[in-house]
Amino acid sequence: MNRNRKVNFLSILMLFALLVTSCGGADAESDTIATAVAMTVSAQETEKAQATKTPVPTKAGPTSTSDADPTKGTAPTFAPPTAPGSVGSENNCVSASYVSETIPDGTIVQPGETFWKSWSIKNEGTCTWDSSYKFVYESGDLMGGLQEYPLSELVPPGDQVDISIFLKAPSTNGNYKGNWKILSPWGGTFGVGTYDTPLWVQINVNDSDNPNYTVTNVSYNIVRDPPSGCYTNQWYTVYATITTNGPADVYYRWLQKDGNDMKTPHLLTFTEAGSQTLSREWKFHLADSPGTKWMQIIITEPEYHEYEKATWVFDCGS
Repeated sequence: MNRNRKVNFLSILMLFALLVTSCGGADAESDTIATAVAMTVSAQETEKAQATKTPVPTKAGPTSTSDADPTKGTAPTFAPPTAPGSVGSENNCVSASYVSETIPDGTIVQPGETFWKSWSIKNEGTCTWDSSYKFVYESGDLMGGLQEYPLSELVPPGDQVDISIFLKAPSTNGNYKGNWKILSPWGGTFGVGTYDTPLWVQINVNDSDNPNYTVTNVSYNIVRDPPSGCYTNQWYTVYATITTNGPADVYYRWLQKDGNDMKTPHLLTFTEAGSQTLSREWKFHLADSPGTKWMQIIITEPEYHEYEKATWVFDCGS
């Protein structure tokens, strides 16, 4: 088909050249034919190149920002959360401290008895805790609890939260303890304090009708007022927290280094296992002798026990 078109075109061109020749000289004829032939060859080469050129496939969709549809926004890019540093690192987002608890260690309970165990802890990190954080069983005795409990509220840095779980005492007499920690969204667990200590529940299962309820622990906290410097009068207050494993009438006495002792035991009544805090003050003057001072709690009933001394150094004396 293309060949016939080319023959027809050449025939018309030659006829046109003859007509021109008949009207002009030999030079005009030669120039005209040469020009016509050159144009013909150029046209044929162009047509051939276009016919044999290999097509280049085009890419689907826009190839640059100028090709994009201006009526459509750019799709957002999402990145997974970055895991915090290891527990204990300087700028760690997951860190906690212990505040208080219910069901003190060694609480006596009946076999199969159900109870709530609660801890109050403080968010010491830089990240807010939410329901993606979980309170999880770590080791020891599970005591009928679940393996994990999602946190039920937001806990911003610096806030406290109460975590409570429902447990059931084993059916056999004995001492039982279960350890718990917090699981972060990144899969790591953390406890409380510098050493990542787990929170735990510790009970004494006893089926006796008259179990041995007694004092299980005494702890101290010493407060100085003013907190620093030397003044005419300085006060030291010792706070003693007494803990029992059940309902008990506790009799106690204070002793102190200068001999200003409590002569008669005082009564402290517990209606259930728990803790109560007492306090005692000691005033110092600038003329008092410096050195190590102490106070001490003595439990006389239901079982006699002399607990360790609360000690401090007074260094402002003459």
